[in-house]
Amino acid sequence: MRRGGRCGVAISGTVDIDPDRACTFDNTAWPCGLRARAAFNAWLRGRALKCLLPPDADRFAIAAPCVLGKQDVGAWLVSNGWAMAAPTGDYGKAEAVARNARMGIFGPPQ
Repeated sequence: MRRGGRCGVAISGTVDIDPDRACTFDNTAWPCGLRARAAFNAWLRGRALKCLLPPDADRFAIAAPCVLGKQDVGAWLVSNGWAMAAPTGDYGKAEAVARNARMGIFGPPQ
């Protein structure tokens, strides 16, 4: 989907955290969706992602692999607990590590 000349892209292999999502840790609710978005924006620091887009990306909502420099964006999001691994994606182990380490949405309010 194009918005003002930009293509909206989901990061492939991940399940995005809705900004309105609330998480609970030790019976304490916190706005983890907003925190996930803030953590991602802080990591980006205004830098542009490079995504591998198919030729028809302007006509469909798509998921694509993206990198920031040499860093896999999906791997960063999931391993830091700011996204979940898609059931058919490559980041299942990274999500398990984030869950066990109580990082991001799996941990205490941040």
